[in-house]
Amino acid sequence: MSDDALPPNNVPPAPSSPPTPPLPTTPPPAAAPPPPRRLGEIAALISALAAVAGVLLGFFGLPAVINSPTARKPEPQAPVVTTTPPPTVADTTSPPASSDTTGPETSSTTPLPALPTGTVLLKDLEPFSGSIDYELRPVTMGTKRYDQAMVFTNPCDGSPIQYSVNERYKSLTFTAGLDDNTTVDTIKVTVMGDGRARKAVGLVINRPQTVTVDVTGVVKLSIVAEGPSCSYMDGIVAALGNPTLHS
Repeated sequence: MSDDALPPNNVPPAPSSPPTPPLPTTPPPAAAPPPPRRLGEIAALISALAAVAGVLLGFFGLPAVINSPTARKPEPQAPVVTTTPPPTVADTTSPPASSDTTGPETSSTTPLPALPTGTVLLKDLEPFSGSIDYELRPVTMGTKRYDQAMVFTNPCDGSPIQYSVNERYKSLTFTAGLDDNTTVDTIKVTVMGDGRARKAVGLVINRPQTVTVDVTGVVKLSIVAEGPSCSYMDGIVAALGNPTLHS
């Protein structure tokens, strides 16, 4: 069979062309800037949002934003207490004027009176202890009246009557006895100088005794009347008639 008799499908393929090399890579073109109209729209949108926010804040107020569920609540603060001191009142009282502005300062304590000298009735001196244990009144002893008498009623506990004589006197004189109308009992009177007995005298009814006691150098003079009974119903009255100090 000749070649002209081959069917069209058996035509041999044409020779292939060589491969085409790849084209060089070209960077993508830059994005074109938005047109001026686009920028204006964005600005208008931002202004509208700001206006809406302002309206919301003005209508609901700032607490609506603070009290929102997402807002952070502030910590409670302790109350601050302030104390206002009382007003100071100035002392406008002026001190009393002194009559003597040139002399030295003097004490306001009244000085003690000087002890008298010579012949001094004991009633004229103030005892510093035991003044409630006796009284000054007239008595009658051995039918003789003594107007200046130191009287002890129902003496029993021996409480001393004490004087400060400060070595100013040499002797003490008195008449010791019982009142003529008293209940009779054994009563003793003791004169003491600086805690030491100088003389003790037993009192006898209707027989008053004149007594002299040496008190030279004595600072503290004490007189004690005591008896065996402490009953205030006994009616015992002992007395020292006209007790006198002599310097």
